[in-house]
Amino acid sequence: RPVTGVTQATTHEAGRRLKTWEDGERGSEGKDMEGCMRACRSAREARGPRLCGRSRRAEVGRSRAVPKANNRIARGLWRGRVSLPPLCASAPEVEPQEAAKEADSAPSIIDDLKQTAMSLHTKDQSASGGQKAKKRPEFKPTRSGYLRYLVDSRAVFSTMEDIVQRKAELAGLKENGLERSGALDRDIAFLESQGVSPAAVEGDESPGSEYAAYLRDLADANLPGFVCHYYNTYFAHTAGGRMIGKAVSDKILDGAKLDFYHDYPEAVSKLSRRVKEGLEGVASDWSEDERQSCVSETGKAFKYAGLVMRQMTIAEEE
Repeated sequence: RPVTGVTQATTHEAGRRLKTWEDGERGSEGKDMEGCMRACRSAREARGPRLCGRSRRAEVGRSRAVPKANNRIARGLWRGRVSLPPLCASAPEVEPQEAAKEADSAPSIIDDLKQTAMSLHTKDQSASGGQKAKKRPEFKPTRSGYLRYLVDSRAVFSTMEDIVQRKAELAGLKENGLERSGALDRDIAFLESQGVSPAAVEGDESPGSEYAAYLRDLADANLPGFVCHYYNTYFAHTAGGRMIGKAVSDKILDGAKLDFYHDYPEAVSKLSRRVKEGLEGVASDWSEDERQSCVSETGKAFKYAGLVMRQMTIAEEE
């Protein structure tokens, strides 16, 4: 095996003397043998302490191109003609870059939530959806139904924002720029100024009010579960929600641009990135059970969002 970490000049000199001794002049050229031994000791001192097994194998792999003289002196060393210090007991130190990689490899709650959400999408909603495409009725929004949707959305977003304000654990999500309550207030006022009234609700309360009540209870009983709803509500809106908003506006509002979809203090991509980092921070010290209780709320988040969105198509009153 080759000796590594040895200066080339010292290795060549030791190799030359070892060859002289091995070529039959062992007895008559005792001085050459002694010189070889001195060269070997010099080589050992030049390369420093011997590496542990793992490090030595790595070094050997990097030194396959060592000259033949190196290999010759190495064979002499490994055959026992020259003794070497014992193997070091300690393992090689972990490089800072490797430690950083290990830290980066920590599980991401955003990745878990995204993967679970995609598994519930149908193929017609997303090419990577995990459910079969469904045949859906034609999308026919109405003005009163759309206003009902905006009112229900206002109840959901304002509740989420109130919870973020009062929960110390969610301090990193405060005033992040994705908040929608103010924009919804302006859009509701705009439609009402156009003579539009919200569609009537079936039952005791609207889907938005029911969802808001669920979120308040969930935030107190299972904060990780609330984070799941927060993630799905805000990022569904910044993605598919804004496309739906444009389609609705083109159909029933003469292409008007509502603040709910367009009024952001910065580019949505930048805001979204910071909010995702904030959510990762919230989840950084969660146990595996807490992570699971977060992800397992995805189905309910989809259910409530679907109920709220259906308000758009409530038929106009005669």
